[in-house]
Amino acid sequence: MFKNYKKFILLSTILLVAVFLYRKTPLFSNIRTILSPLPKDAALFAQIDKKLEKTPNTYSLQNQISIIPQADATVPYSDANSYVAIDFDTGKVLTQKNMNQKYEIASLTKIMTAVVTLDLASKDELLHVPASARRMPATYILVEPGEKLSVEELLHAALLTSANDAVEVLKSGVNAKYGRNIFIDAMNEKAVLIGLKNTHFANPQGFDDQKNYSSAGDLAILSHYALTNYPLIAQIAQKDYTLLPQSDNHKKFDLYNWNGLLDVYPGIFGLKIGNTGAAGTTMIAVSQRGGKKVLAVMLGAPGILQRDLWTSQILDTGFEKLANLPPVQVTEQELRAKYATWSYGT
Repeated sequence: MFKNYKKFILLSTILLVAVFLYRKTPLFSNIRTILSPLPKDAALFAQIDKKLEKTPNTYSLQNQISIIPQADATVPYSDANSYVAIDFDTGKVLTQKNMNQKYEIASLTKIMTAVVTLDLASKDELLHVPASARRMPATYILVEPGEKLSVEELLHAALLTSANDAVEVLKSGVNAKYGRNIFIDAMNEKAVLIGLKNTHFANPQGFDDQKNYSSAGDLAILSHYALTNYPLIAQIAQKDYTLLPQSDNHKKFDLYNWNGLLDVYPGIFGLKIGNTGAAGTTMIAVSQRGGKKVLAVMLGAPGILQRDLWTSQILDTGFEKLANLPPVQVTEQELRAKYATWSYGT
């Protein structure tokens, strides 16, 4: 009886240790087990873990719950599902609504796509366009099977034009490099590693999916992380237009940035917009004025004009609270003039 009891205690202890270790190693938890790992997989996962962990995150949002008042119902942007404005340098929350609530986020997903791509591949790697890229819905740049584009070129298409087919090439190329479908799992692992609490990814494009979501607060942390640690992302995000000239590998691509605040609101240097049926229109914008930087996240605006106008107003509120700067007061006319400069041709 006593021997059986000791065996029970020993087995229980082993099980508890195994569960603890498993919870401490979340990458690819739907594939890997602690009790019976495949040696080849274990080496692969360790390699990917090391790359994802290379750049740690120490940035967090400050004073985000107890002393920050809820949205002022008198401002137009209070009709958005959620928003936040933060001091980019310190993480201090300047204004917010539902900043920790989960929402679908549309193409803001592509920020994490860019981060994970640069963790797992170099910017100069050439990736082959798979047949699946031609089946991606708009927005797209119409890449063709047989073409090859560099990671850097594909990131320009993903972050400026929000090209879903370019993102498919990135996902497919990284998966092929490691011989497994690891890209989406890596996105979720990266979210855990940098401290995102209300975020999960189901696809790298941002297509509507109840399992593809984040919060305004998490997106603020992710945006700061991306802009601070990945110079290529920061360089791309502030461009209004980029030409990928025809080469031996691919045809010519004109890439326009759909960020309506670029060259309209002063000091804008990023970052991303999105638009789907479930998410509405979404936006992350960062501006520098008077030596201060404010990052604004907008989720669930009803249209592009409201998204851009309301985000500019959130930036105004942020700069006023942070540095007592006067509002810019972007107008609808200024935004419509900006939209008229865009080309929608492919």
